[in-house]
Amino acid sequence: MFGKMARPKTPAVSFGDSSVADTAPCQKTLKLRVKAEAIRPVREAVVAEFQREAALPGFRKGKAPADLIERQYGKSIQDETLQRITKATLEETAKTHELKPVGPFEVRAVSFSPAGELAFEATVEVEPVFELGPYKGIAVPEGSDAVASQELEEALKSLQESSAQLVPGAEGQPKERHVPPLDDELAKDVGLKDLAALKEHVEAKLREQKRAASARAKEAALSEELLKRHAFSVPPRLVDHQTERLTRDFTVRLLFSGVAEEQAKQETAKFTEQLRQAGERHVKLSFIIDRIAEQEQVAVTQQELVERLWQLARGWKKDPAEVRAILDAQGLWPSVYSAIRQEKTMSLLLAAAVVTNGSAQSTTSSKAS
Repeated sequence: MFGKMARPKTPAVSFGDSSVADTAPCQKTLKLRVKAEAIRPVREAVVAEFQREAALPGFRKGKAPADLIERQYGKSIQDETLQRITKATLEETAKTHELKPVGPFEVRAVSFSPAGELAFEATVEVEPVFELGPYKGIAVPEGSDAVASQELEEALKSLQESSAQLVPGAEGQPKERHVPPLDDELAKDVGLKDLAALKEHVEAKLREQKRAASARAKEAALSEELLKRHAFSVPPRLVDHQTERLTRDFTVRLLFSGVAEEQAKQETAKFTEQLRQAGERHVKLSFIIDRIAEQEQVAVTQQELVERLWQLARGWKKDPAEVRAILDAQGLWPSVYSAIRQEKTMSLLLAAAVVTNGSAQSTTSSKAS
């Protein structure tokens, strides 16, 4: 009947007895009691809102007496009042105790006494508390974009094979597969001037792939060392969500590679533990990178956000305003900010890393910053 009523900000709530305790890694349990005098003005505001919207027989809209409104919509009024009080109480408690929730509060054991006092319990997962260790001067592999002659030959041979065509065989014979020779004609077929230009183009592509692989290896070595240097538990539900995403992506890749659906499910099941470990590592690394970003005061500019929005718009083939609306509707715009911030932080760490000419070894910086 009333749809979504506008909700004015509920004032800070006055507690009776309250306590906050650790009940599991990254989990807090809150036991709270709200005094009647804190509930009364909120209930009065809710009744007034119902009164403004109600159209009861014999009264113009908004003119029905408050006592009649309470009799007619008593349960809805109480539910709305308790919802607002509970939300305000939890927000105030989180602020007072400096909690950093990473998920919703789970409310249970609600008790609303005849005297008008509210008592309830709630649990919530929070950010882990850990000491930030040294993060500069971490060893990463040097890498090289040099292309060996054999690598170039293999890449050119692969190009020849991919350009093969079926041609008519001798009279009465089936078609034959013809691999074109490595010459100027093949180069022209792929849009290049001559064989020399083709070789130059393929070599450049190989160098680009090697540079990308080197960058991934550096980031992997850096991430591995950061994880080794920081031991702490992470919120289980965040791990669950990340594991679900990785599992879904893994299954989709199998399906796209031509694996049958049932077989893809069976293959995915074999890697359940590995996927969960990967999910936990991802969550843990995100917390470490975020803490380093805070320490180094890494900021994201408005221009960087706009550029990322246009990048997403080009990838989705949609108008940037439409992409922003989609992200806002799904609550994903903050994750865009977070992604840019983490990328900038990783770049900062890589710039401060020590490049070695062998496999990366653990080194310890004398200071964290």
